[in-house]
Amino acid sequence: MALMGAIIGGLKVMSGVPVYRGTVTMVVEPDFSSLASANQGAVVYATAWRFYETQYDLLRSRAVAERVANKMDLINRGAPKSRVTFSIIDEIKKLVDFGSGGKTENTNQKPSLSAHQEKAKREAMAAMIQGGVSVRGGEQSQLVYVSFDSVDPNFASEVANTLADSYIELELESRLNRAKRASNWLTERLNDLRQKLTISERNLQEFQSREGMIDLKSIEQLTSVELNTLNQELITANTKYSELAKRYGPKHPRMLAARGELDTTKRRLAETSRRVVDTRTKEFELAELERAVNANRELYDVFLNKFRETDLSVDNQLSSARVVDVALPPKAPFKPDKAQILTIWGLIGLGIGVLLAFLRDHLDNTFSNTEKIEQRFNLPVLGVVPLVSSRELKNITQATKSSKSKYLGGPERFFLNEKKSSFSESVNHIRTGIMYSNIDDPPQVVLITSSVQAEGKTTLATNLALSLAQLGNTLLIDADLRKPRLGQIATIDTDVGLIDFVAGTKPLRECVKQDSDCPELSILACGVIPPNPLELLSSQRMEKAILELKKSFAHIVIDTAPILPVSDAVVLGHIVDEVVMVIQSEHTTQQMVRDALRRLESANIVPLGFVLSQVSFKKAPYYYSGKYGYYYGGAEQQNAPVKRAS
Repeated sequence: MALMGAIIGGLKVMSGVPVYRGTVTMVVEPDFSSLASANQGAVVYATAWRFYETQYDLLRSRAVAERVANKMDLINRGAPKSRVTFSIIDEIKKLVDFGSGGKTENTNQKPSLSAHQEKAKREAMAAMIQGGVSVRGGEQSQLVYVSFDSVDPNFASEVANTLADSYIELELESRLNRAKRASNWLTERLNDLRQKLTISERNLQEFQSREGMIDLKSIEQLTSVELNTLNQELITANTKYSELAKRYGPKHPRMLAARGELDTTKRRLAETSRRVVDTRTKEFELAELERAVNANRELYDVFLNKFRETDLSVDNQLSSARVVDVALPPKAPFKPDKAQILTIWGLIGLGIGVLLAFLRDHLDNTFSNTEKIEQRFNLPVLGVVPLVSSRELKNITQATKSSKSKYLGGPERFFLNEKKSSFSESVNHIRTGIMYSNIDDPPQVVLITSSVQAEGKTTLATNLALSLAQLGNTLLIDADLRKPRLGQIATIDTDVGLIDFVAGTKPLRECVKQDSDCPELSILACGVIPPNPLELLSSQRMEKAILELKKSFAHIVIDTAPILPVSDAVVLGHIVDEVVMVIQSEHTTQQMVRDALRRLESANIVPLGFVLSQVSFKKAPYYYSGKYGYYYGGAEQQNAPVKRAS
């Protein structure tokens, strides 16, 4: 799966369109001098962060993208496409040209676009520009990196440079527009204030001219002198009238003259007082007009100074941007990143493989190691039989062709290959486990069976018999009356055998054949297959035959039929010393073994143990020590004896 993931990643890399990235470097400098005090450091930092985020958004904005599209004339020019798209378009054009008889139209004349189509294309070009722009800024500097991705390296660098120029132009235009708006507003306000000032001054002048109040101080002084004089005259006239009233009567001429003088003085004083009151009222009106003139003049002066201070610069919050390094056409594509894609897909494949391995191990109901067997059935594993490779069989076949051996080179008699081989040591290990299962009374007759056929029971029986022959006179019996195979393996006469010996038609010496390659091994073939194998095996003659054979041989190995298809092994299990079950690695299911054990237990038969056959040492956790012996889990297994149920 990891290799498959890497292959998929390689195909993705090969089919991917190379994308180039053009990058322009800019300096964007904000001015926060108004916030430069020490107590506002946090405010300056937060404002600067927001400022740069705003500039990044402006660089990615649609307004800048539309400026780039217009400056580069992308509406008529179009955007570059990948080579794959170009090749497909070219092939389609070729087919169209071929179908039209080779007549092609003038491609230089481009069809004119309607206003709606032009607007849609402009929006599409702007969206394409926005989709390829990426902006990042340095954390410790004021540098801003503006990048654009495209399948064309020249187009990528051109768009990046145009994008920076468009951004700077947009900033300058923004400054000019703000300054222009401020100037226009100040101009309008100055015009209004100038008109108000002019009107107020005109009103003041007209009032002064109309009322003759040119010199207010002189008028006030004259009025004050006149009032003082009239007051003195009033006092004098009143005193004179009082003195004459003491001497003369009211109708005396001098009294009449004094009263007339007194009345004249009072009248003049009243007229002068009224004139003073009128003058005071006019003074208040004059002061109000003067205040209006002064207020309008001061406001006009303030706006006039602001207007003079206004120029093309913007306030402190606007940036000053400039290009440091222009974007050059990239020499290598930015993506796809071949190493990254291969690594990611390889890891994905590896992860899927690991998950599948765990899933397979979880769902696997077969046996690949001995611990699993012992945990499931609480019976010992006597050993394992390694899987013989085709190369090893080929070497043995070639070696036996030049010798006088009748060994055909199959795995059933592989023990004869080399006594120090791993296979032979495995069989010897199984032999040791069987012999030491009951050290005081080792089993003499061992039955080899399995759950179903083709699990390697015949291979174990023949090789185990060859191994036991090294310890003494050994007999190998072919009790598989359904599909006998020992005669073919050992190339012996199968006309007479077990059937004839049990039936009593032939003596033992005629039924037993000596192995040509192993003098200590004798073979009792099946003979003619009977019509009723189970009745023959369950007869008393069969039991007597086994007892008679035990007198003549030190070790007897019986190869019989599997348990689940027929009941031969169950019947023979009562007349042998021990039963050994063979389990094929990664093939025999737990349910098969469980059903086979259930059949044996129903007949009160407990197997001595199991043998795991056809084990691939490349997959299973088995380790060799050179050519001599094998070890499992770091130590050679020893099998405790198991008592068979009576």
